[in-house]
Amino acid sequence: MKIGINLLTLTQERFGGVEQYIKNLIAHLADSGENLTLFLFLSKKMKNIFPPHEKIQIRTVKDPAQIHECIRQCQLDLWFCPVHKSYIPNIRVPCIVTIHDVLHTAYPDFVQGGREENNRYYHQFAPSFNKVITVSAFSRNAIANQLSIPKEKIHAIHPSAPAIFDKVPADVIRKKVKQKYQLPETYAIYPSSFNPHKNHQNLLKAILILREKYKTFLPLVLTGYADKKSGIYRSVLRFIKEHSLENHIRVLGYIKPDEMPSLYWNSSFLVFPSLYEGFGIPLVEALKVQRPIVCSNRGSIPEIAGDAALYFNPESPEEMALIMKEMLNPLIRERLREEGRLRSQQFSWKKTAEETLHVFRSVIKKR
Repeated sequence: MKIGINLLTLTQERFGGVEQYIKNLIAHLADSGENLTLFLFLSKKMKNIFPPHEKIQIRTVKDPAQIHECIRQCQLDLWFCPVHKSYIPNIRVPCIVTIHDVLHTAYPDFVQGGREENNRYYHQFAPSFNKVITVSAFSRNAIANQLSIPKEKIHAIHPSAPAIFDKVPADVIRKKVKQKYQLPETYAIYPSSFNPHKNHQNLLKAILILREKYKTFLPLVLTGYADKKSGIYRSVLRFIKEHSLENHIRVLGYIKPDEMPSLYWNSSFLVFPSLYEGFGIPLVEALKVQRPIVCSNRGSIPEIAGDAALYFNPESPEEMALIMKEMLNPLIRERLREEGRLRSQQFSWKKTAEETLHVFRSVIKKR
């Protein structure tokens, strides 16, 4: 089986959930034991992002004519597009795409191009999709309803957390990370990019309510890629300064992947107030390290966290504050840790790769 994977629009500007999905899925496909070769179509500046592997070949082309010729020369059985809106017309082999979510249909103001422009793009290319992979049952339903793609063509396959979360960080590493970032003894953690749907403002308001109304001090650690020109990022810093929350909230920015497990392990719980998620990899990261979760009741989030979380309305800072206050009870945190340990076993990249290969085979067999 020869699979071309279109990564031509992949960039190094940030490394969020989609990028984690791509890197981990490709690594586990290559190690699946299947008789396959993966041809990664990348820009030259991205060609070293994947380590050498006997089953992975790199193609650095960008012109559509070159791409079509390369597909022919490599005798590909399948063309796979795991990146949003990276489609190429007139591909002459079966095409499978991953659509992670349809955020633009729920919050059009949050996405460049809004609802109509993005829908036109999908409607243009959707007839050429032999199959669609998505990352949750929630997204499967949303894609079918909003993009008019037949539900039987859409397969929901859960991703997992990076493999580094499968191991407990050594005490010395955890202490080193704690000292490096001057972390408090207890804190809530929110790892997220600074995008509108990530709902930082309501989370900050909830922290303020805890302090002002309930006289409760809850340190909060924010991590994630931050464009210093981002209006959301600047508004977070402004809110912290205006309400004298510097001693409550630490904005750490991008954290190296090998330090993230320690940030979770040192925390009291994950808070995840997102308004919309197609999946939500931080939820699985928290489950893997047995951190309790307090989170939004929107999108795919309840599907992923299950009984291992306490839920709130993400549009109500008051409710968010009350639920976080409840999470400060050590008995509740212990119960959720055990629920999380059990639920974490449902997620693995090996399983993700196996289910993805099953979809690949179904298309190639029909061909």
